Amino acid sequence: MKKRYSTTAVLLLSSSLVLAACGNNSNPGTNGGETGQSSGDKVEVRLATWAGNEEANELQAIIDELNANSTTYTLVQDSNPAEYDTRIITQLSGNSGPDLFWISAQRAAQFSAQGAMLDITDRLEASDHPAAQMDDYYEASLQPFTHEGQQFGLPWLQQPIMMYVNKGLFDEAELSYPDENWTWEDFSAAMTALTKDGNGNNPGDDGFNASNTVQWGFTLNGWPPIQMFVWQNGGEVLTEDGESPIDSPEATEAMQFYAELLNGPLTPSQSLIRDRGFDTMFRNGQVAMFMGGAADDLDSTVENVEAFMVPAGPDGTHATFADVLGMGINSKTNNPDAAFDALVDLTDAIHHWKIMPPRVSLGDLETLQEMHPQKAQSLEAIIASMEYARPYLYSEQYPNWDNVFTTQLIDPMVNSGADPLDLIPQVKPLLENAMQ
Repeated sequence: MKKRYSTTAVLLLSSSLVLAACGNNSNPGTNGGETGQSSGDKVEVRLATWAGNEEANELQAIIDELNANSTTYTLVQDSNPAEYDTRIITQLSGNSGPDLFWISAQRAAQFSAQGAMLDITDRLEASDHPAAQMDDYYEASLQPFTHEGQQFGLPWLQQPIMMYVNKGLFDEAELSYPDENWTWEDFSAAMTALTKDGNGNNPGDDGFNASNTVQWGFTLNGWPPIQMFVWQNGGEVLTEDGESPIDSPEATEAMQFYAELLNGPLTPSQSLIRDRGFDTMFRNGQVAMFMGGAADDLDSTVENVEAFMVPAGPDGTHATFADVLGMGINSKTNNPDAAFDALVDLTDAIHHWKIMPPRVSLGDLETLQEMHPQKAQSLEAIIASMEYARPYLYSEQYPNWDNVFTTQLIDPMVNSGADPLDLIPQVKPLLENAMQ
């Protein structure tokens, strides 16, 4: 959810300067300080992640099994979610960084271009490991790890945004559940029917009291990302040539739709969200629909909740954001061969642990039902969403662009109720300058 993306936005403007110290290592594995020690015939491979306690414990169980079966490496986990971006940037700029590290798509595109990640193209081509078969991956998941035709890492997750629905509240309102034909119009009608005050009145009813709202149809706070709505309306926020057409009719209409939702009455206020908790309000039944990643546990831990495809745009255009996460190898590692062995083994293991795996061969209903029985009711919608899931247009300059987009456009809309039509003329040239 939102925390995952805000974490990857840390130090956006300064990171390129810090990473410049990494340089391009033309002879990986022979330069740099010690990043691992040999233990018998096995090499220690240090892994950095942002996993919290529970996730780190689950990951350690996977690592223990891999270590027991490997003849070339012993993986050692260093999981610390606090300021992960800052820490990994600092470590990779020196000679004591990890051999292997988790990385967001945004950082992967940047690190690949700046030489901080090892080029693994030749190793992938020579490997028969299931996780090394590039033609098995969804194309969108590989894009952030590819630079000038070379591969610098592997994705272990391509997570589409889904719409989680409290079916009990839908039943009470006598509404049909969302389906693939839902558009913004259907979404808006459902939000209205699911928003009610203490007397049971809906917005538009005589006597509706917005200040006494007890249930809202939807919620947002900058998440889900506005880009998704722009795509659904046939627009773009960033193009391959570095332009930011946020002033197009398609983009402005989508941003106005988003702003109208932010300003109520169909969604709770930002102060109320901060007070009660963003997803907590959905878990408590105060919000009927919530957009979160396919890996979220809302459908497995909250009674009578199911994930559906997000609504399509007004003309039926489907689009959802895909959060892509993966791993890379430090270009300065002393142990590139062992690190690569660990990379493909661990990537494959995470593909069987997390949802949604970015590999076509693992994306069928039967396989996913076996791996994720707790999400059985949502799997068909998750699979269908993969067809329309797309990441942002990541590049070396993208972090700077994203910093402007977030601080100059989204934050004023969310926190100050600013009109996007007033902001767009000011922000557009700043965005395009950030891509230079």
